[in-house]
Amino acid sequence: MQALEVVDVWRVLPVLVLGWLAFFFGRTLFSGKVPLIERIARVGDPDLPPPLCRYTRQLTTLWCAYFLAAAVFSSAVELPLVWAGTLVWVGAVVLFVGEHWLRPRLFPGRSFPGLAQQLRDTLSVWRRTP
Repeated sequence: MQALEVVDVWRVLPVLVLGWLAFFFGRTLFSGKVPLIERIARVGDPDLPPPLCRYTRQLTTLWCAYFLAAAVFSSAVELPLVWAGTLVWVGAVVLFVGEHWLRPRLFPGRSFPGLAQQLRDTLSVWRRTP
């Protein structure tokens, strides 16, 4: 394999991973399915009220759109791969932490898990998701 081909593989790999993540989130948005983020939220609150269910569906849609946009960005940008990957990760961290900050402001009076517990809940659901 020539050096150019190895670079091409490394350029395609992030796009494939991001596309898979978009699919992974998006497939849970079909009728009759429980959105992925609702599954995560139900780990700590099994009796999730309808407004939070709507919110988790919208949030799952947002993450799906983010992964699609990041895949397009990764395939179209002419930045070195390390910089493009860093920007994608920074965007994901900003979205994750920003949503964690915003949620109690949208639903005052409700308690939510801390960031570390939210990460543990997310990992537990990802391990169980077929």
